[in-house]
Amino acid sequence: MKKAIMLISICFLALYAFETKALEKDEVDITKLNALFGTNYQGQIYSGYLSANDDGSVQFHYLFYPAIDSASEKPLILWLLGGPGCSSMIAAFTESGPYTFISESIEFEENPHTWTAFANLLYIESPISVGYSYGPAGPQSDESTAAYNMHALIEFFVRHPNFKNQKFYIGGESYAGIYVPTLTQEIIKYNQQPVNPEVLRINIQGIIIGNGCTDPSECTYLGYLFPRHRLDFYGRHGFISEETYEKIINHTEECYGSAAPQCQAIAYEALAQIAGPQYSYNLNQYNVYSKCITYTPEGSKRMKSPLRVSDEEKEDSDVPPCVDVKGLYHWFQMDEVRTLLNIDQKSPKWVACSLNFQDYQINPNGSLDIYPTIIKNNIRVLILSGDVDGVVPIAGTLFWIDKLQNSLQLNTIKPWRPWYVPAWREADKDQNAGNVFDIEGLTFVSFRNAGHEVPADHRMESKIVLEKFLRQEYL
Repeated sequence: MKKAIMLISICFLALYAFETKALEKDEVDITKLNALFGTNYQGQIYSGYLSANDDGSVQFHYLFYPAIDSASEKPLILWLLGGPGCSSMIAAFTESGPYTFISESIEFEENPHTWTAFANLLYIESPISVGYSYGPAGPQSDESTAAYNMHALIEFFVRHPNFKNQKFYIGGESYAGIYVPTLTQEIIKYNQQPVNPEVLRINIQGIIIGNGCTDPSECTYLGYLFPRHRLDFYGRHGFISEETYEKIINHTEECYGSAAPQCQAIAYEALAQIAGPQYSYNLNQYNVYSKCITYTPEGSKRMKSPLRVSDEEKEDSDVPPCVDVKGLYHWFQMDEVRTLLNIDQKSPKWVACSLNFQDYQINPNGSLDIYPTIIKNNIRVLILSGDVDGVVPIAGTLFWIDKLQNSLQLNTIKPWRPWYVPAWREADKDQNAGNVFDIEGLTFVSFRNAGHEVPADHRMESKIVLEKFLRQEYL
């Protein structure tokens, strides 16, 4: 008996030593990073790799900021970016991290609205070939991404055991509207039958999705044939003529999911009015009232069309159109930064959005059918929507929430209403920041004049909303 106990103790100590060594290897030398970036960050940063499958052939890069103060008492938020194929480093350094880029420059500045003030922030670059992550070439899908993310998350909790029992939230934007619910579904299954004795339960409390693909009518092949919500959005915002908008309204039910010539003719008629002949006008579809920043000639080609109709969208660049990525490309392709962030030599050259997704299989059902399970398991849902995003517009988000509420007969807790933020000047009154409503299990918040990535456009407002959500307070 004593020998057995001793053997167990030796195994435990060996495992602890291995995990400690791995954790130390991931810790970033903040002194050197501050010197290179010209910053003065005083917190810890971890950057390394998490095994995303059993044999370790798939390795996902992660970046982890423990909260500045009392990290052990604060929730953990995992943040994913969409695409599919775009890097979560974009969010870390343009949205919620402790320092972000000065607009259209390579200089950093302190982010006074960083989420590290109230949470621990984890960013994972997924799936394979995204950012610094790597693995075998081959087909990928929404289902394989969820499985990879689940494996990587367990690996994170094993390596960072101090955080495995804390309140846990998953968030993301755009195509993460698929990633987040599918990973949540995997967590629900895992909690019913955990397979790793070191992680018996993941304490998931809620999900946060910004302008996320959800309904089959949004980011699927059928949704692109006649993009009903984008067409509706541009019509409501006066980008197309009243005559054309009336055609769209009258033919939406008939044309949704149809490649019929008369339906495609209506879509292309609207497209010409939005972007001009041969799409000669570079409209920033991610924020239709913001300027279009062209980082490279190739970047202006990717998703140049503000409507994805038929095979119109050609992803021939790793730079999203009209997006400010100057600082990201300057720093994260640099060898010195790769070394400081513990980047493996096997990892690809960092780009904003991977082009290696020709074999990615999009689930035609979207993620809406997962929400009944999420709500049934008392996992709270926060839906953010920038109201000037033309990619996953507010019209589509309200469409699927209404469909969900009706199908599940969810009661309205607090109806549609404005919400406010403090005025910039003492002499002014509080300013309208958007609208909000609450139904059973779900809160919807719109952000006035924010685009596709709400936390990048409105950092202060995002922080206010996130903190209230974590505290379970109404806006």
